[in-house]
Amino acid sequence: MIYGFSPYGAQGEVVRVEVDVRRGLPGMDIVGLPSHEVRESRERVRVAIRNSGFEYPAERILVSMSPAEIPKTGAGFDLPVALALLERTGQIRLPDPVLAVGELSIRGGCIAVRGTFSAVLGAREKSIRSVIVPGASLSILRGTRDATGSLLVVDDLRSLRTRGLRRVVPAPIPETVEAHELSMDDIQGQPLVKWVSAIGAAGFHNILLMGPPGSGKTMAARRITTLMPRLSTDQALEVARIHSMRGMEASRVFDDPPLRMPHHGASLEGMLGGGRYCLPGEVSLAHRGTLVLDEATEFRPQVLQALREPVENRSVAISRAGRIEQFPATFQLVLTSNLCPCGQLGRQQGRCMCSMQEIARYWRRVGSALLDRIDLRVRTNYDAARKEAPSHAVLIDRVRRAIDRQEKRLESCPWKRNGLIPPEAVERYLPLAPDLAALLRATMKKMELSDRAAASVRALSRTIADLADRSELRTEDVIEAASLRSAGADRLLGRERL
Repeated sequence: MIYGFSPYGAQGEVVRVEVDVRRGLPGMDIVGLPSHEVRESRERVRVAIRNSGFEYPAERILVSMSPAEIPKTGAGFDLPVALALLERTGQIRLPDPVLAVGELSIRGGCIAVRGTFSAVLGAREKSIRSVIVPGASLSILRGTRDATGSLLVVDDLRSLRTRGLRRVVPAPIPETVEAHELSMDDIQGQPLVKWVSAIGAAGFHNILLMGPPGSGKTMAARRITTLMPRLSTDQALEVARIHSMRGMEASRVFDDPPLRMPHHGASLEGMLGGGRYCLPGEVSLAHRGTLVLDEATEFRPQVLQALREPVENRSVAISRAGRIEQFPATFQLVLTSNLCPCGQLGRQQGRCMCSMQEIARYWRRVGSALLDRIDLRVRTNYDAARKEAPSHAVLIDRVRRAIDRQEKRLESCPWKRNGLIPPEAVERYLPLAPDLAALLRATMKKMELSDRAAASVRALSRTIADLADRSELRTEDVIEAASLRSAGADRLLGRERL
């Protein structure tokens, strides 16, 4: 039995490909919800088979793709259809079962297609031990050695007559860890920004960096993932599989946490996922890593407000044509923004001409609902004094030790980082001593914090203690967490302008 792969949804679908040859007018019919490019494979397969020296049957051909209710998309069905037809007519022999994915040129050459990485992992889940891919796909299949029993390569259909299928072994993940090109040491001074970045990286907390242009907001946001540990093999495969659905598995380091910085013109479907073929969006491409919205107030309000659910639920549910696709979206959200529309507010030599109403409209684009889900808010400045700050190596060491402490403490918890624990479970997994609980209640009343904000303060204080390598919480931890959580733009900007 031959299987193909449809790159539709979060991880794609393995599809059974069957061919029947019978008497009738010559031609090929494809059934099973084929898309336009899949229907076009009829001509590509016919010409490729003839140009490769095989015999194309002058009979009626029926190609059935099942399950029938799954949409069949992509050009990767060329190869499985051609192989199934050649095997059905007795011209070649193949392992049974086998999954094939690849596009055909009119001369019979095999072309790599989007979703190949995910197809290999999908074959393992379906207990299909043999996978046939184009030779050009080997460069993107690094790390799948344990995912498939037999990886077979075909460069073109003509080679099946001479050499047959070549058995290869995917390249392993490199053991040497290369140093990141980006580093927190690139930022001069800014000890508070670096400290907040370390807290966010250690606890997977959401961050808002706000300040005038040139004060280091974007530089810090781009370097937060460099403080995070490398992904485990399973996590790296999970992330690479999502990127494979967009054809992006070769554009990133295999085990680095992903960093996504979409343009402020991104659409709702581009951010959340969906579209014609229900593909993952930016929130899923940032899974296990960081999603940076640089100049967040320039994004469309409906796009920003749509982030509330994935930030809260760590997933996105997309409904399309009677199907519901669940996309993973466990990411750290980092927002950067100027303090006002003109960008001069906060500059010592600048002169802001924005009115209070203009500033209010400016920040209303972000919305209080999304801001309430931001754990850390910090003002950036030009730091003329260039105060000393911990080095990049010191921050990495402290973050990794804090993460180790969290994983041991939350061993029985489904969430392994403080910032990932939902508000309703924070009190259970991150308890406070009676005096600290009373302090938190008083802080909530004084600062008018919501229950979600109180849960955020509790998680932040725990992360601060973890970074200090302490098992017990102190009063100063709760106070520091509340101060970092309360510097919201909705209350800070107006008062400082007055």
